[in-house]
Amino acid sequence: MSRSQLSTAAKAQLEQIERAVTNYAELGDGQSFQQFRAIGFYDPESSQWTIPRNRQPMTLLNAQQLALIETLLLQVDAAGVRGHLVEAGIWRGGAVAFMRALLQAYEMPERSVIAADSFAGIPLSEYFRHDQVNKWRDRWEAGLEEVTAGLTRLGVLDDRLELLPGLFADTLPTLADRELALIRLDADSFDSTTTALECLYPLLNRHGAVIIDDWHLIGCRIAVDTYRRKNKLAGEVQVTADNAWWIKQEERG
Repeated sequence: MSRSQLSTAAKAQLEQIERAVTNYAELGDGQSFQQFRAIGFYDPESSQWTIPRNRQPMTLLNAQQLALIETLLLQVDAAGVRGHLVEAGIWRGGAVAFMRALLQAYEMPERSVIAADSFAGIPLSEYFRHDQVNKWRDRWEAGLEEVTAGLTRLGVLDDRLELLPGLFADTLPTLADRELALIRLDADSFDSTTTALECLYPLLNRHGAVIIDDWHLIGCRIAVDTYRRKNKLAGEVQVTADNAWWIKQEERG
Protein backbone atom coordinates (compact mmCIF):
# COMPACT_ATOMS: atom_id res chain seq x y z
CA MET A 1 0.00 0.00 0.00
CA SER A 2 1.06 3.60 -0.57
CA ARG A 3 -0.39 6.93 0.52
CA SER A 4 -2.20 7.25 -2.79
CA GLN A 5 -4.19 4.15 -1.87
CA LEU A 6 -5.37 5.50 1.48
CA SER A 7 -8.86 6.82 1.99
CA THR A 8 -9.38 10.53 1.54
CA ALA A 9 -9.83 10.92 5.31
CA ALA A 10 -6.63 9.01 6.13
CA LYS A 11 -4.58 11.05 3.64
CA ALA A 12 -5.99 14.28 5.03
CA GLN A 13 -5.12 13.22 8.58
CA LEU A 14 -1.48 12.54 7.65
CA GLU A 15 -1.18 15.83 5.81
CA GLN A 16 -2.59 17.71 8.77
CA ILE A 17 -0.11 16.06 11.14
CA GLU A 18 2.81 16.83 8.81
CA ARG A 19 1.87 20.47 8.60
CA ALA A 20 1.20 20.71 12.32
CA VAL A 21 4.48 19.18 13.55
CA THR A 22 6.56 21.31 11.15
CA ASN A 23 4.33 24.38 11.74
CA TYR A 24 4.21 24.76 7.98
CA ALA A 25 0.71 26.16 8.25
CA GLU A 26 2.04 29.26 10.04
CA LEU A 27 5.62 29.47 8.77
CA GLY A 28 5.29 28.27 5.18
CA ASP A 29 4.73 31.77 3.76
CA GLY A 30 3.98 30.76 0.18
CA GLN A 31 6.51 27.93 -0.09
CA SER A 32 5.37 24.47 -1.07
CA PHE A 33 5.50 21.90 1.71
CA GLN A 34 8.18 20.06 -0.26
CA GLN A 35 10.41 23.15 -0.16
CA PHE A 36 9.73 24.24 3.41
CA ARG A 37 12.55 24.00 5.98
CA ALA A 38 11.76 24.98 9.57
CA ILE A 39 15.49 25.11 10.36
CA GLY A 40 15.54 28.37 8.41
CA PHE A 41 14.10 30.04 11.50
CA TYR A 42 17.07 29.00 13.65
CA ASP A 43 20.32 30.98 13.78
CA PRO A 44 23.21 28.53 14.39
CA GLU A 45 25.72 31.32 15.08
CA SER A 46 23.76 32.64 18.06
CA SER A 47 22.22 29.23 18.88
CA GLN A 48 18.83 30.91 19.00
CA TRP A 49 15.51 30.75 17.25
CA THR A 50 14.36 33.85 15.40
CA ILE A 51 10.76 33.09 16.37
CA PRO A 52 9.21 32.69 19.85
CA ARG A 53 8.76 29.29 21.48
CA ASN A 54 5.05 29.11 20.75
CA ARG A 55 5.74 29.39 17.00
CA GLN A 56 8.59 26.89 16.86
CA PRO A 57 7.91 23.53 15.17
CA MET A 58 7.70 20.20 16.96
CA THR A 59 10.30 18.75 14.59
CA LEU A 60 13.01 19.99 12.24
CA LEU A 61 12.31 17.17 9.79
CA ASN A 62 11.39 18.29 6.30
CA ALA A 63 8.92 16.69 3.90
CA GLN A 64 11.50 14.30 2.43
CA GLN A 65 12.68 13.11 5.86
CA LEU A 66 9.12 12.48 7.00
CA ALA A 67 8.52 10.60 3.75
CA LEU A 68 11.55 8.40 4.48
CA ILE A 69 9.95 7.24 7.75
CA GLU A 70 6.73 6.46 5.91
CA THR A 71 8.51 4.64 3.07
CA LEU A 72 10.60 2.44 5.37
CA LEU A 73 7.67 1.65 7.64
CA LEU A 74 5.65 0.46 4.65
CA GLN A 75 8.65 -1.53 3.42
CA VAL A 76 9.16 -3.39 6.69
CA ASP A 77 5.43 -3.94 7.03
CA ALA A 78 5.22 -5.43 3.52
CA ALA A 79 8.15 -7.69 4.42
CA GLY A 80 6.24 -8.99 7.43
CA VAL A 81 8.69 -7.63 9.99
CA ARG A 82 7.15 -7.78 13.44
CA GLY A 83 7.69 -5.19 16.13
CA HIS A 84 7.32 -1.63 17.28
CA LEU A 85 8.77 1.75 16.27
CA VAL A 86 11.28 3.60 18.45
CA GLU A 87 12.71 7.09 18.26
CA ALA A 88 15.64 7.80 20.56
CA GLY A 89 15.93 11.57 20.91
CA ILE A 90 12.54 13.13 20.19
CA TRP A 91 13.00 16.85 21.06
CA ARG A 92 9.42 18.23 21.00
CA GLY A 93 7.89 15.01 19.70
CA GLY A 94 7.00 15.86 16.11
CA ALA A 95 8.48 12.73 14.53
CA VAL A 96 6.84 10.34 16.99
CA ALA A 97 3.51 12.12 16.46
CA PHE A 98 3.90 11.44 12.75
CA MET A 99 4.84 7.80 13.41
CA ARG A 100 1.73 7.33 15.56
CA ALA A 101 -0.40 8.91 12.83
CA LEU A 102 1.12 6.50 10.27
CA LEU A 103 0.09 3.50 12.36
CA GLN A 104 -3.45 4.86 12.45
CA ALA A 105 -3.65 5.74 8.77
CA TYR A 106 -2.24 2.42 7.55
CA GLU A 107 -4.16 0.37 10.11
CA MET A 108 -1.29 -1.32 11.95
CA PRO A 109 -2.94 -2.00 15.32
CA GLU A 110 -0.29 -4.49 16.45
CA ARG A 111 2.46 -1.86 16.45
CA SER A 112 3.14 1.01 18.85
CA VAL A 113 5.60 3.90 19.10
CA ILE A 114 8.19 4.25 21.86
CA ALA A 115 9.61 7.75 22.40
CA ALA A 116 12.83 7.91 24.45
CA ASP A 117 14.40 11.17 25.55
CA SER A 118 16.07 12.75 28.55
CA PHE A 119 13.48 15.56 28.37
CA ALA A 120 16.28 17.69 29.81
CA GLY A 121 18.31 18.43 26.70
CA ILE A 122 21.26 16.73 25.00
CA PRO A 123 23.73 15.26 27.53
CA LEU A 124 27.41 16.00 27.02
CA SER A 125 29.57 13.29 25.48
CA GLU A 126 32.09 11.96 27.99
CA TYR A 127 33.79 9.27 25.91
CA PHE A 128 34.28 11.49 22.86
CA ARG A 129 35.14 14.84 24.40
CA HIS A 130 35.85 16.47 21.04
CA ASP A 131 32.25 15.91 19.97
CA GLN A 132 31.07 19.14 18.34
CA VAL A 133 27.74 18.74 20.11
CA ASN A 134 29.53 19.46 23.40
CA LYS A 135 30.19 23.00 22.17
CA TRP A 136 26.55 23.82 21.53
CA ARG A 137 25.12 26.43 23.87
CA ASP A 138 21.62 25.33 22.94
CA ARG A 139 21.03 21.85 24.44
CA TRP A 140 17.69 21.52 22.60
CA GLU A 141 15.73 20.98 25.77
CA ALA A 142 12.04 20.13 25.73
CA GLY A 143 10.51 19.07 29.03
CA LEU A 144 8.19 16.13 29.50
CA GLU A 145 5.25 18.39 30.35
CA GLU A 146 5.73 20.46 27.18
CA VAL A 147 6.05 17.39 24.96
CA THR A 148 3.07 15.68 26.54
CA ALA A 149 0.94 18.78 26.03
CA GLY A 150 1.93 19.03 22.36
CA LEU A 151 1.17 15.38 21.63
CA THR A 152 -2.13 15.69 23.46
CA ARG A 153 -3.14 18.70 21.36
CA LEU A 154 -2.49 16.65 18.22
CA GLY A 155 -4.63 13.81 19.54
CA VAL A 156 -1.90 11.18 19.19
CA LEU A 157 -1.00 10.52 22.83
CA ASP A 158 -2.64 7.23 23.75
CA ASP A 159 -1.65 3.76 24.95
CA ARG A 160 0.17 3.14 21.66
CA LEU A 161 2.60 6.03 22.12
CA GLU A 162 4.85 5.39 25.09
CA LEU A 163 7.06 8.13 26.51
CA LEU A 164 10.29 6.87 28.07
CA PRO A 165 11.89 9.73 30.08
CA GLY A 166 15.48 9.55 31.29
CA LEU A 167 19.01 8.93 30.10
CA PHE A 168 19.30 6.22 27.44
CA ALA A 169 21.66 4.15 29.59
CA ASP A 170 18.92 3.93 32.22
CA THR A 171 15.79 3.61 30.09
CA LEU A 172 16.61 1.75 26.88
CA PRO A 173 17.71 -1.49 28.64
CA THR A 174 14.14 -1.75 29.98
CA LEU A 175 13.01 -2.52 26.41
CA ALA A 176 15.02 -5.74 26.27
CA ASP A 177 11.93 -7.93 25.83
CA ARG A 178 10.45 -5.86 22.97
CA GLU A 179 10.61 -6.66 19.27
CA LEU A 180 11.37 -3.71 17.02
CA ALA A 181 10.68 -3.13 13.34
CA LEU A 182 12.04 0.41 12.92
CA ILE A 183 14.42 2.49 15.00
CA ARG A 184 15.13 6.15 14.41
CA LEU A 185 18.06 7.75 16.19
CA ASP A 186 18.08 11.52 16.62
CA ALA A 187 20.52 11.48 19.52
CA ASP A 188 23.06 13.98 18.09
CA SER A 189 26.11 13.00 20.13
CA PHE A 190 28.62 10.15 20.00
CA ASP A 191 27.77 8.83 23.46
CA SER A 192 24.01 8.90 23.04
CA THR A 193 24.12 7.37 19.55
CA THR A 194 26.43 4.59 20.76
CA THR A 195 24.21 3.78 23.73
CA ALA A 196 21.07 3.78 21.58
CA LEU A 197 22.60 1.41 19.03
CA GLU A 198 23.93 -0.95 21.69
CA CYS A 199 20.55 -1.15 23.41
CA LEU A 200 18.16 -1.06 20.44
CA TYR A 201 19.85 -2.68 17.45
CA PRO A 202 19.87 -6.21 18.94
CA LEU A 203 16.08 -5.89 19.43
CA LEU A 204 15.48 -5.05 15.76
CA ASN A 205 14.09 -7.96 13.77
CA ARG A 206 15.75 -9.02 10.54
CA HIS A 207 14.78 -6.77 7.62
CA GLY A 208 13.85 -4.03 10.08
CA ALA A 209 14.95 -0.47 9.32
CA VAL A 210 17.37 1.94 10.99
CA ILE A 211 17.30 5.72 10.38
CA ILE A 212 20.13 7.96 11.58
CA ASP A 213 19.05 11.61 11.63
CA ASP A 214 22.39 13.18 12.57
CA TRP A 215 24.60 11.72 9.84
CA HIS A 216 26.06 15.20 9.27
CA LEU A 217 27.50 15.33 12.81
CA ILE A 218 30.97 13.81 13.18
CA GLY A 219 30.37 12.28 16.62
CA CYS A 220 27.21 10.56 15.47
CA ARG A 221 28.82 9.26 12.29
CA ILE A 222 31.85 7.90 14.15
CA ALA A 223 29.51 6.17 16.62
CA VAL A 224 27.56 4.53 13.80
CA ASP A 225 30.66 3.52 11.82
CA THR A 226 32.30 2.10 14.95
CA TYR A 227 29.25 0.06 15.92
CA ARG A 228 28.76 -1.28 12.40
CA ARG A 229 32.43 -2.23 12.06
CA LYS A 230 32.61 -3.81 15.52
CA ASN A 231 29.52 -5.94 14.87
CA LYS A 232 30.28 -6.57 11.17
CA LEU A 233 26.89 -5.37 10.01
CA ALA A 234 25.99 -6.25 6.45
CA GLY A 235 23.25 -3.77 5.59
CA GLU A 236 24.48 -1.07 3.20
CA VAL A 237 24.22 2.49 4.50
CA GLN A 238 22.23 4.73 2.19
CA VAL A 239 21.49 8.44 2.49
CA THR A 240 18.17 10.07 1.71
CA ALA A 241 17.48 13.73 2.43
CA ASP A 242 20.64 13.86 4.61
CA ASN A 243 19.40 10.98 6.80
CA ALA A 244 21.36 7.72 6.74
CA TRP A 245 19.50 4.43 6.81
CA TRP A 246 19.89 0.73 6.24
CA ILE A 247 17.94 -2.51 6.40
CA LYS A 248 19.09 -5.03 8.98
CA GLN A 249 20.38 -8.28 7.49
CA GLU A 250 21.18 -10.04 10.76
CA GLU A 251 18.76 -11.97 12.94
CA ARG A 252 17.37 -10.37 16.10
CA GLY A 253 19.80 -10.52 19.01
